[in-house]
Amino acid sequence: MAMFAATCCRKTASPTTRCRSNEKLFQFVSYEAYAVFVWSLIALSLRTVISYLTLLSLLRSEGILLDDTGVCNDDPGAGLVCGNSDERSSVFFEGGLSSVLFGEMMTIISVFAGWVLSVLPSKVAKVSLSGFGSAPGFSFASTWVLFPISDRFGSIIPNVPTRICETTMGRLTVRELAVILPVHFLVPAFSAYAIQIFLPSSISRHAIEPIIYSEKNHWIVDFTKETFINAIFTVGILVIPELLKINGVKRGVALLILYPIYSFGVDAEGTASVFGPNVIYALRCVSKHEEVPLTQSSHMLGPIVGGLLGGKIMSIAFPDES
Repeated sequence: MAMFAATCCRKTASPTTRCRSNEKLFQFVSYEAYAVFVWSLIALSLRTVISYLTLLSLLRSEGILLDDTGVCNDDPGAGLVCGNSDERSSVFFEGGLSSVLFGEMMTIISVFAGWVLSVLPSKVAKVSLSGFGSAPGFSFASTWVLFPISDRFGSIIPNVPTRICETTMGRLTVRELAVILPVHFLVPAFSAYAIQIFLPSSISRHAIEPIIYSEKNHWIVDFTKETFINAIFTVGILVIPELLKINGVKRGVALLILYPIYSFGVDAEGTASVFGPNVIYALRCVSKHEEVPLTQSSHMLGPIVGGLLGGKIMSIAFPDES
């Protein structure tokens, strides 16, 4: 896969050559940062949309109504309440025809939201320790998000395990990886912080809600699961598009092939991988103002080791042409 910027020149005695090398590195890092910024905004927006679709689908399946902050309201005087439909059969907005129309409109929206969620991976709408959505990787590592960004930014895939995999394959130098890794951790945090500042809390809280995994399993169990599924993910995201291209199949089908990966549980509760330690770090820092605890570190280290393992598999099974 071609890189946007050529590999930086090695150190030389010529100041002119060294200057050009630094310029190329700066250009490379700038494009990487821009790609990560665009990806983080799109991914956080997608996560917000999925959260609201889940909430809307619950209006029909669980009979839940929400107030304007996006949370249940137990005060009947407020007009919207929590509870099942039997408990609320006569509590909608008081106003005759307007309450009937409102109820019908919410039912239609709820049904539509349920239809949309039915075609997504099974755990996308499942409630987890992180709130709505037990498949966070679908928002942050969906091929429908990563591939268009890769096309726009010269084959840059804004995903940490994938960039580590490419480094293992020799597509990136260790120096380049060392420079862009801080970018991958800082830019999503900046994006989440910007969303928290500029959007109402009723919307931003769905976007920046931290991803918290269950700690019931032994650390090594979750680490092994993360390593395994991230290795498969990195190989799949690099190989499947090429196989589809060879067979004349549209690249969008890759998402359907990777569907099971987005639902593979990596903790005791069955929550799937986010396929990005930078996402876990950014959301934890912005929403809780704290570092990721050591008990959750398996989900930080697993994707990194998974990227290394994926790179080794790629180098052996699908090596680049010399």
